[in-house]
Amino acid sequence: MKTSIIIIVICHMFSYASAQGCSNNVCDLGDYFNETNGYRCYDLGAGSTLCTCPGSAYEINQPCRLCNRANPANNVCRNNNGKLIQCLESNDSGTSYACACIDTTTGDLALTTNADCDTTVPLTGSSTTYPSTSSACLNGGVFTDGICHCPSGYSGAICQDKSDYNLCEKVRCKNNGVCAIQNPDGPNQSVCLCRYGTWGDYCELKGTLGFCSASLCLNGGACTENVIGSTRFAYCECAPGYSGTKCETKYFTCSTPGSFPDTDMHEQGKYFECKMISGSLRIERKSCPKGLRFNTISKLCTY
Repeated sequence: MKTSIIIIVICHMFSYASAQGCSNNVCDLGDYFNETNGYRCYDLGAGSTLCTCPGSAYEINQPCRLCNRANPANNVCRNNNGKLIQCLESNDSGTSYACACIDTTTGDLALTTNADCDTTVPLTGSSTTYPSTSSACLNGGVFTDGICHCPSGYSGAICQDKSDYNLCEKVRCKNNGVCAIQNPDGPNQSVCLCRYGTWGDYCELKGTLGFCSASLCLNGGACTENVIGSTRFAYCECAPGYSGTKCETKYFTCSTPGSFPDTDMHEQGKYFECKMISGSLRIERKSCPKGLRFNTISKLCTY
């Protein structure tokens, strides 16, 4: 019977289609919601509009979505025993949708196309490679304590939504630098605009007037020059655990293997990893995704 009703509606649709059908975008088409992905708009005449979405679903005079429908019972994801975190419908989700659910066995976040949040059912029909259930956050997000911690500019249950407006939200520049949103290489990104005489991704380097010399940077620091107008500055990029204009101050040394906060660059998401290699401890500086910071308790990048 349902199939017959759909056929009658579509026949009615073609009978009354007009040249200006859906000119007011009643179906809210655009971006992901386009004809290629199964979202269409048809003018039925007499002020009525048919909006379709994948799977033969449709709505009259309102957008057709697989998630967030007028009647929640018609959503492709159901909140089965509170396991559903969010119903997702975007380019990052399966062929047309995904259910972000909590796996009650492991407590991890998982993506599935099963309407009842059966997390043993993987995403199907998609060529996209998805992370494992232990790290089901997109765009560099980090999963811990039942939620995804998202980098600056991203939000949503699994960090699937991008907002260029918020790219600077949690970014902290040093030495009175200012975060700005620019697109030097294509997509918008956050960058630190540095005060005169400072430089680096976070304006963390303080310069010395003049050229680099063999004796300028101490303790294994590397010298880099930058010209601002007619003035040349030399900057020392310090080895992990050292700071100062000439890398003269040692503030961290590996004592045991593990991950540790970088107290000098904590607000910029930096931390240290100490590894035992060939019988000795080796230090490496690591970076969290922009806007996240190393958590000393969880040993993960969170807020």
